[in-house]
Amino acid sequence: MIKCPRCGKDVSSRPGTICPRCGLKVSEVNQKVRCPEPSCRALVSRRLEYCPKCGCKLKGYKFSEIMKMARCKIDETFYDKEK
Repeated sequence: MIKCPRCGKDVSSRPGTICPRCGLKVSEVNQKVRCPEPSCRALVSRRLEYCPKCGCKLKGYKFSEIMKMARCKIDETFYDKEK
């Protein structure tokens, strides 16, 4: 059992759960994503705009920003191991 983040009622933690008191789709609120910042990678709520740990933007990326993050991850993966 988990608590509904909106009203605090105890609800099931199974996927697809809807709070019987307030109607919130609890499973969608509790879904987590990884922060895209390579040095952070914290698990954060999918509904947040920014990572609470590092401040990285979580939504609304432009294609060029995604490519820059991917390039940093590639560089970190392959070139940091050589040192």
